[in-house]
Order: sequence, then structure tokens, then C-alpha cells
Amino acid sequence: MVKPLVLEVQHVDAGYMEGGLLAGSKWFHQVLFDVDFTIRQGEILGLAGESGTGKSSLTRVILGMVEPSKGKVIHHTQKPQIVFQDPYSSLNPVYSAAWSVEEPLRILGGFSASERRRMVEEMLEMVELPRDCWEAKPDELSGGQRQRVSIAAALIQKPRFLILDEPVSALDVTIQAQILKLLLQLRRELDLSYLFISHDLNVIYQLCDRVLIMKAGRIVEQGDIEEVFNHPNEEYTRNLLAAAM
Repeated sequence: MVKPLVLEVQHVDAGYMEGGLLAGSKWFHQVLFDVDFTIRQGEILGLAGESGTGKSSLTRVILGMVEPSKGKVIHHTQKPQIVFQDPYSSLNPVYSAAWSVEEPLRILGGFSASERRRMVEEMLEMVELPRDCWEAKPDELSGGQRQRVSIAAALIQKPRFLILDEPVSALDVTIQAQILKLLLQLRRELDLSYLFISHDLNVIYQLCDRVLIMKAGRIVEQGDIEEVFNHPNEEYTRNLLAAAM
């Protein structure tokens, strides 16, 4: 049975203005060109490409931070939450892990203090953060523990779709494997969908169902993970795969 859509990106162009302060000295710098893909419920879609190919710009368009100059983005659930590469920079250094996970609920409103605490404890258990870390501040946690806190904070409002922006690239291989296992476990338990952005094709192969290959703001290849990795059509994809070996 075909699962329902979570996201549609329909033939999107996007960019930003460049140039000086004088009238007429600015121009439009296009960074995305006819980007077109979908994500379905429960799917993990990988997005790969070298630095500067437009992956971050695409993320901003999906999150609504940048308006497409052409095409449109359709969310079939609430807009996604995002987990970043460096959890230390996205967590408040002054407050505890539990405080950081609770903060989105305080902003959202509608929950009592006891309800928020119960939800936070359930989520911290779900991401398998040891209980003795709950009141620790970010600099008292390991990189893997901080990333678990970031994932918990992203999930606390119960989104169905997450953008994972290089979420394991700053971790050593052993901790990477643990976080990838956790992401797969959460996907099963919560029926989540992920857009998993990474320059590491080996990690994408381990985690994803399908993959998009981006070059210079365009999707040059996309398909099932096995098909793209074993039978790439584009020379660019073949070069990326060769460099990853």
C-alpha cells in the first residue's frame, strides 16, 4: 500500500539578492533550480552532495525561511522540526538537558508544569538519555548525549517529519552507529519521516530508503538507495561514490 505524502517540493527555484546598497546595484542570485521530489510517511530520504550544492538553501525553503521564486512546497503534516550537526550550538549552555527539551512546550503553551515534566521525562527515556544526565548542562554531556537531547527537543511537540542536517558528522564512528540506530528505532516507534542531509554516502546508505543527489542547486539523480548506489546514471554520482569508498 502506498503511504500518504508528508512533503511535496514542486519544481522549486529559489535564491537571494546580492549586490551593493545603491538602487539598481542588486541582482538575484539563483541557488536552486527546478528541485522536485516528495517524501512519504515513514520514509527516510537522503540528500547528498558536495558543500555549496544548495542543501542548506533547500532546507531553508522547506522550513519556510526562504520563499521560492518559482514552484511551491506543500506540507501534508505540520512543518518539520530540525536537528543540526552541532547540538552544542543549538542548546542553551546555561540550562539543563531537561530544560532544553521542555522549552518548546513552554513556548507552545497549553500544558501545565506537571504535564510538561511528564512529557519531557517520557521523551528523554525514549531517546535513551541516562537519567543522571537529565539535569546536566550541555558542557557536562558528551557529543552523543547532546545529540540525544537535540533529538528529544525536536520531537517533544510530536512532529511527524524531521530534517536531520548532518546529525552524526561531528561524532566518532561508534557514537554515530548508536545515534543512527536510535533514529531508526524512533522512526519505527513514532512512524516518523526524515530528510537526512549528509555528505557521507556511507551513512546515507546505512539509513535511507531513497536518495537525492544534488549538484549546483539541481537534483541530478534520485531513486531507491540500492539502485542509485549500484547503478548510478550520472558521472557526478559515480564520482561521489568512488570518493566515499
